[in-house]
Amino acid sequence: MTMTRFTEPTPTRGPGPSHSPPDNMYAPSHSLARGLGWFSIALGAMELLAPKALSDVTGVRCEGLLQAYGLREIACGVGILTSKRPNPGWLWARVAGDVLDLATLGVAMGDADPDRRTNALCSAAAVAGVTALDVMSAVQLTAAAKLEG
Repeated sequence: MTMTRFTEPTPTRGPGPSHSPPDNMYAPSHSLARGLGWFSIALGAMELLAPKALSDVTGVRCEGLLQAYGLREIACGVGILTSKRPNPGWLWARVAGDVLDLATLGVAMGDADPDRRTNALCSAAAVAGVTALDVMSAVQLTAAAKLEG
């Protein structure tokens, strides 16, 4: 007696839940991605509208740069939230933005003012934590997109 082995599962389609592994409509990474999308919009709005306050909190002196980063955050957040299934490209864009943020904070850690250095270090720790979530979500969504074909 031979058993049939399925090496490539066929994704199911439609709005209902499915117990078929390749159906990614209800993948846990979607809710994380959506949460990161809302976080991106909120952070971007703060960077855009209150750069002086964020400059003081993060230790980054260039307020114009913070506003530009705010636009980037808002664009990523809108990109994540505008589709039924978040596109992994937007999460990878967040990861690239996180790398840029960490580099900027690294420069701020060289500031002569010890308070700004401390603020930059604390901010870098927070960004590193969010980066881990961004990478996790991007990897999961990329894998889900490959299953969907």
